[in-house]
Amino acid sequence: MSWAIEAMRDGSEEAARRRLQMPGGPADHQIGGKFFVPPWSIDATLREKLFLGPAKKDVKRLNLRSWSGVAKLLNVYTSLSNAESVMDYSPNGVLAAMPRLFWPQYDWQLGTSNMLRVGRAWHVYATDEGKAAFSAKYGIDLEIFLKVSFGIYVGSAEHPAIHAGYLSPLGTTNMQLHQVRQIIGNTLEGHYEWVRNTGNPDIPRDFLRSVTKERPIFEVSDSKGRAYFVPSRSNLMLRITDGLYYDIVSDPDARRRSGEAFECLCLKMVKHYIGASRSVEPERKTSYGMSADILVVDNSTSTGIIIECKIRRIPQKVLTSPNPFEDCADAFSDIVKGIVQIWRTHHELYSASAMNMAGVVLQYDPWTILGNAFIGKLFQSAHEKANALGIPASDRIPVAMVGYFDFENLLRQHEYCDIFEAVSDWGSEKYYGSEFGGVLSIKKRSKGTKSSFDYGKLATAAVPWWGESPV
Repeated sequence: MSWAIEAMRDGSEEAARRRLQMPGGPADHQIGGKFFVPPWSIDATLREKLFLGPAKKDVKRLNLRSWSGVAKLLNVYTSLSNAESVMDYSPNGVLAAMPRLFWPQYDWQLGTSNMLRVGRAWHVYATDEGKAAFSAKYGIDLEIFLKVSFGIYVGSAEHPAIHAGYLSPLGTTNMQLHQVRQIIGNTLEGHYEWVRNTGNPDIPRDFLRSVTKERPIFEVSDSKGRAYFVPSRSNLMLRITDGLYYDIVSDPDARRRSGEAFECLCLKMVKHYIGASRSVEPERKTSYGMSADILVVDNSTSTGIIIECKIRRIPQKVLTSPNPFEDCADAFSDIVKGIVQIWRTHHELYSASAMNMAGVVLQYDPWTILGNAFIGKLFQSAHEKANALGIPASDRIPVAMVGYFDFENLLRQHEYCDIFEAVSDWGSEKYYGSEFGGVLSIKKRSKGTKSSFDYGKLATAAVPWWGESPV
């Protein structure tokens, strides 16, 4: 069911219909379509099934090859979810809890191309230090892990499961295949146990850990031998790209190097889109240390953008909190530091100049997506820190928040002048306006799309087999 609904939504109509009788066409199953089923609901429903364990022989079975059976199942789950959706916060706390409602959905709603995800994540996490940390932790080379995992992803495009023999052309061993399954998969019995062990009665079921994001591969067996079932290919792709963070984060050298690699990536990307006739430079030394990460200057208009890059990922405690800023204030300190760093850089480098500057906190994860309920608090904390550092109010330039994918999309579709105007337009009156969203956006219509940044080169540089031959 899960695989078929996702396949239809992604346009693989024929493959989807082989597994599930579905009304309409692919467009009807996408967001806004009349048969759209939220993938995060399917994911949560699958967790419920695993929590219940294997079905007893004498139990009545629901036909999940029919659309009516799927509808009945999801309606039952929706009723359970709605009954407890506000169980741990008061009605006047709904606004503060809105980020919690949208963050679990963000990866699906973003719709980012796989090539962009692969290039970004492998550049940032598959560094020499990251590879060393991965090998030390799991006893398998990171490049081999990615080759096997990507092979499973490709093989599950037309069928929900593939047999081990399908992967033999990759030249990997059965031991390596087993190691990959141990890292990002489990047997069916193992999944039952994992779900039971990660349950929490104090957290609404919608916000429990996702089995298909953390362990997207299910090992099963039939007459032909071992097979690998993938309920959600999109979550498998997430696990072998952005999910690599969780494999290396415990190693200080790998974590530090990933931050440096992210800054390098942001600099390359910004140069690609707006650097032809403008100065785009990396951080520079100042009297207090290093400046913000990227300095963009347009001498023809005497304007510029100061960019501070933040790679810190959103932790689970933020995703599951009914009031994330109050409960997890320490987790947001990095974003606050980014705001202050931009103001400090302006005070040090541009305060005495005629340059009109604005700032951007560029985040790997979009911490402030749909989060204007606490953006005011972020800036309140930033102003307190700025006061302690003696940064004059005149140097506290507008600072916009934006995630990496969103910022690249803006750079690709809009001119520098429009982006600068949008960043400069940020102010306290915008945080609680009619638009619900705490991110940088541009209302003007795009004048055309620029040539895309080449993520394939990044992927090949990090994982050489990517550029040698298709999997």
